Amino acid sequence: MKRKICLFLAILMILTVTAGLSSCNNEKQDGAASTTVTTLPSGGESPVDDPKLYEDLPTGSYENYEFHILNNCGVGDDESLSIMVPENTIDTVHAAVYARNSFVKEKLNIGLIETRMKYSEIKSTMQSLTGSNDFEYDVVFNETYFQTPLAQMGTYLSVDDYTDSVNLDKPWWFTEAMDSIKIDGNGYELYGDFHLSYYDMIWGITFNQQEFLDNKIAFPYDMVRDGNWTIAEMEKIIKITAATLGDEHYGVASHKEFIQASISGSAFPLMYQDDDDLLRPFDNEDRLVDIYTDIMNAFFTSNGDKRMNWIRPDYSSVAWNSSGNFKLETSHIDTFSSGRATFMGGVISDIRGVRNSEFQYGIIPFPKYESGQETYVSHISRVASSCGIPATSPELDRTCVIIENMSAYSYKLVKDEYYEVVVQGRTVRDNDSIEMLDIIFGYDERGKAVFEIDDVYTLGLSDEIRKSMSDNVTEIMVNIDSAMSTVESNIETMIEAYK
Repeated sequence: MKRKICLFLAILMILTVTAGLSSCNNEKQDGAASTTVTTLPSGGESPVDDPKLYEDLPTGSYENYEFHILNNCGVGDDESLSIMVPENTIDTVHAAVYARNSFVKEKLNIGLIETRMKYSEIKSTMQSLTGSNDFEYDVVFNETYFQTPLAQMGTYLSVDDYTDSVNLDKPWWFTEAMDSIKIDGNGYELYGDFHLSYYDMIWGITFNQQEFLDNKIAFPYDMVRDGNWTIAEMEKIIKITAATLGDEHYGVASHKEFIQASISGSAFPLMYQDDDDLLRPFDNEDRLVDIYTDIMNAFFTSNGDKRMNWIRPDYSSVAWNSSGNFKLETSHIDTFSSGRATFMGGVISDIRGVRNSEFQYGIIPFPKYESGQETYVSHISRVASSCGIPATSPELDRTCVIIENMSAYSYKLVKDEYYEVVVQGRTVRDNDSIEMLDIIFGYDERGKAVFEIDDVYTLGLSDEIRKSMSDNVTEIMVNIDSAMSTVESNIETMIEAYK
């Protein structure tokens, strides 16, 4: 399995390589990009260390150009793992990001400047810059949900405008995520290893290993490997632990986006692109009804006079308790980390929140709908940060060279450190959970991570399904049919905005 990077040695090697690069860069023509091969420090058995991956990385010398990054992460939180230019190395992830930046700055002869704002402030700032046709930031990171309105008003270039300059076939780019929110065949947001919010906002399942041991249940890792980890199997385990652990214990703790994550996990897009790249609502009504019904029965329907799961119907502190009434709780994270739930459904950043629990935990993908499903599908929350390249960018090739290198060296130096922070030695079988993370993130062919277009653009279907399931509506198509005219109008408005 993948080794943990020894960061001290990595930085030491980087300093050695960059010392040589400095003299080489001085011999290049000023500002000119080249195809000089740069080899990263290597070692270990991870595919990350394959030197062939990096042989064709573009390079150049850009006369100390200051590359400006606008980023929504780290505002009021200096320990945010999504900070792009850390001022210090307070933990191993920041040390790895610092090492990445040092290598890229030396190799390309640039500076890196990060400006951090709240997501709403970034949106208004870029709206103003777009209106005045001004250029201030080379790249802009913000929640996808806030980036799409900017893309519709022409703030960002289409990814097609720079596919010749960025090698999207490399493993440090997340093309399936990008493809999943294309509109009429065009995408405007870039996802790659350079920004850790992508990882943080992907949904997975965490399970309490001690409860599995106490109930003589095998850890589900082999079930995942065999392709048989399904909603039905998860429901079976919940019923076993519910029977032995009492009314104040829950099967799964989560919040309302668990519903969308379950639908995405069923490999059923609520919106899809047809053969002409036109956006359409779901194309199989019977399939949607079956998935909706099975998810409701597994996680939302009362079992006699009890509810076995603690799932907030909204982002408030209210959730169903085991008696079928509403009950105040702190959060799904606290419910799980206090040992009162067998599973927790949440984004990967939620898992970091349970690291201080007193029990061992494991990490697995969201279950399939049925075992014959080709892959495990992980839902990406719409608050994951995307990268937009402003349409006013004066030197697109330079921008592409820089972000290609930042993503490549993040894949090399940062990815494994992030994995280590998530797992953090809290499970006795770390290698199993690391393998599962590869599936969740889509590095492994057994899994992929995608957005739901309807959720990203708030077209109406996801919200209607969430509300209906929370209200225990059994005839879902009645509600969807009544909402469809609004959904279709929202689709038309969105497409027209892009035109």
